[in-house]
Amino acid sequence: MHYPVMTEQQVAARWKVSLKTMRRWRQDKIGPTWHKLFRHVRYHEADVFDFERQSAQHWLTILGDR
Repeated sequence: MHYPVMTEQQVAARWKVSLKTMRRWRQDKIGPTWHKLFRHVRYHEADVFDFERQSAQHWLTILGDR
């Protein structure tokens, strides 16, 4: 079975944040599930998309209550 993956650089560019921010979020256990293959960090595309969808729903809930 093949899972499309994204590098930390690709996710950082997609979210317009620095690699330092991505690394801090991983350390603080914020963001999608990540996997380390040897010394390379990878994210499954589905996990990134799910995290984005959950974050959007969270913000819509907060902003919708106003």
